[in-house]
Amino acid sequence: MKQTAIDYKKNIAGRFVLVEGAKLKQRVEGEKICVTRKIDGHLQLLFWKDGKVTMLNSSGNEKADDLKCLDAFAEAMKKAGLKSAVVAAELYMPREGGRPRCGDVPAALDDNAKKAQLRLAPFDIVEIDGEAWKPAHYADTHKRLTELFADEMVKPVEMKTVASVDEVQEVYDQWVVEEGAEGLVVHSESPMVWKVKPRHTIDAAVIGYTTGVDGIRDLLFAVRHPEGDYQMWGRGSNGMSDDYRRQMAERLSAMHVESQYVLSDSRGIAYQMVRPEIVFEVSVLELVARKNDDTINRNPLLKFDDQQGWLLQGIVSGVSALGLTVVQERKDKKPTESDIRVSQLTDICPFEETAAAGGAMEKSTLLERKVYKKVSGEKVMLHKFLLWKTNKEQSGRYPAYVVYHTDYSSGRKDLLKRDMLYTSDEQQAREMLAAEIADNVKKGWEEVA
Repeated sequence: MKQTAIDYKKNIAGRFVLVEGAKLKQRVEGEKICVTRKIDGHLQLLFWKDGKVTMLNSSGNEKADDLKCLDAFAEAMKKAGLKSAVVAAELYMPREGGRPRCGDVPAALDDNAKKAQLRLAPFDIVEIDGEAWKPAHYADTHKRLTELFADEMVKPVEMKTVASVDEVQEVYDQWVVEEGAEGLVVHSESPMVWKVKPRHTIDAAVIGYTTGVDGIRDLLFAVRHPEGDYQMWGRGSNGMSDDYRRQMAERLSAMHVESQYVLSDSRGIAYQMVRPEIVFEVSVLELVARKNDDTINRNPLLKFDDQQGWLLQGIVSGVSALGLTVVQERKDKKPTESDIRVSQLTDICPFEETAAAGGAMEKSTLLERKVYKKVSGEKVMLHKFLLWKTNKEQSGRYPAYVVYHTDYSSGRKDLLKRDMLYTSDEQQAREMLAAEIADNVKKGWEEVA
């Protein structure tokens, strides 16, 4: 069951094509088209076998087994006379006067009073009575789901059948534009499935960049918390012209600062961090609070110091962005909490709380230790470099790797100085360690440990 749940999410994610609502007429095609209302919940696979229902998320983990909606699912299976079945559904929390939000689900699971209100919206069938479900069209799947489930606690996703892309637009205008639904899922004769959503605009500060042949390759974007810290949540550069990429690279090259936090792009090249002065309006098609493996998305929380540059404050619950496009520079805005507030993100996609860690955490692993000594007269100097793998990154409170540097000098007013660098990539951590040693250990130093 566990592997089936994990594989289902991977397979279905590969079939989806994300489409902006304003461009659906150019992207969606077909004649016999089924449009379903997208529900902002948590994907679950429900397994019915031997008179028992088991619900697993896309990581293959069982979240709960004492829900009223699961009882209703079991009753439907018994009534249909099925010996076994595997059904995909969204677990969601209904809201009066508004659409469901994915962040409501974990909150309800932790609250016995709310748990009973959770519902299931089946949208796909994987197998029935040991036979893989292979419909000729999605309409057959929805018809069978409607036959199986009629209870309010377990009700198939709402669907409309239309005959043209123009009619898909009409459904989009009604459900998404007028009623505020998260989006549509569109099925046709094509093997592709379109997920149609509106674009959202966000004002964010540029805090780092990488370059390519034509100037800017990627920008790092951050929003700001009320207490002043910056949350890095997105990266990209789609929408920028080649001329503007070159101009922006030149501007940012004069704004370099040090950073305790290091992040690499897809080539393994570290982002150059900069002063948070420039604000851009960016648009996104989707913000997601969970990864494909159902773990919570986390973002670095950073503090900017005029003298030390960027300092890592922690790793916090956050989002990742899909379809990010740079719209324009907002010269009328500053990187203040009011102009680039974090609520721009949470209003679209509430962050999911990380469960408090219970019991003892795993011990950190020391990967490298280097100690160097130098004696000049009566003065003794030491450099100690440590590379740690924390084994605690899944807690949401610690980075994956830490490079720790201790600088001791007996002839200095401040006898001991410490510095730390953080990253999520082991290769980059080792490169950072090598660079720290090269910068601080010159001629005359002896390695002693």
